Amino acid sequence: MTAQPVDPAHPVRVTVYGSCVARDTMDLAGPEELEVVAYIARQSLLSADHDASPRFPADVEVGSEFQRRMMVGDFAGNLEERLREVGEETDVLLWDLADERHGVHLFEDGSIVTRSIDIVRQPEVLSVVEGARHIPFGEDEHFDLWASRAERLRELLTELELFEKTIVLRVPWALVTTDGKSTPWSMGTNAREANATYHRYYEHLADLGFRILELQPLGVLADPEHRWGLAPFHYTQDVYEEIVQRVLNSLRSDSTDQLI
Repeated sequence: MTAQPVDPAHPVRVTVYGSCVARDTMDLAGPEELEVVAYIARQSLLSADHDASPRFPADVEVGSEFQRRMMVGDFAGNLEERLREVGEETDVLLWDLADERHGVHLFEDGSIVTRSIDIVRQPEVLSVVEGARHIPFGEDEHFDLWASRAERLRELLTELELFEKTIVLRVPWALVTTDGKSTPWSMGTNAREANATYHRYYEHLADLGFRILELQPLGVLADPEHRWGLAPFHYTQDVYEEIVQRVLNSLRSDSTDQLI
């Protein structure tokens, strides 16, 4: 399966579905090569089409308009709506699974909200979701629900002619930093545990035929000077540079060879 080659004279139009890995890559690339046309963040695949918007505290004071938009979008489960809006102007859908790492909250009426870092840091919103049942990332229940949603997403992307334009970033959490120290835990999980947990999610996407851009654990380091702070998923610049080049090379050569 291959994507159509793009015109090298124009920036590649990218829709980002995910969080820090894909977005930081886009920031590094610059507008001359890659142009962000949409950014769908802080939203688990499980929240898609599960509208919990009436539960969002509309009068809550949020630190940034971006954080508010992402939380509102997650409560609304508006992934499909956003993809339909930007499908025709998207050359690449860049998908990372970073926002799955904290699991989701399931309400009694079936609506689902992502346990995102923004929600955790917002007491008024956190109090709402903590009234629902938490399904941790990696548990069998979470995976089974997520795997089914991934199949539905493939159908949607095929309908929108986006499936062959989708690239999944399989970038492991870094085990060590540039100074040789072990990376810190994040929300109760270390890098080895996280990488093991993510494994079957990526394998399921590969089985469904998604294009996977994979980096190896020994090939990534965490950067203590990263602008968002030290974390196992905040990498050195060379990691983002490699992702950019492999994405561009694969598109312009109409080949997946650079992704594997």
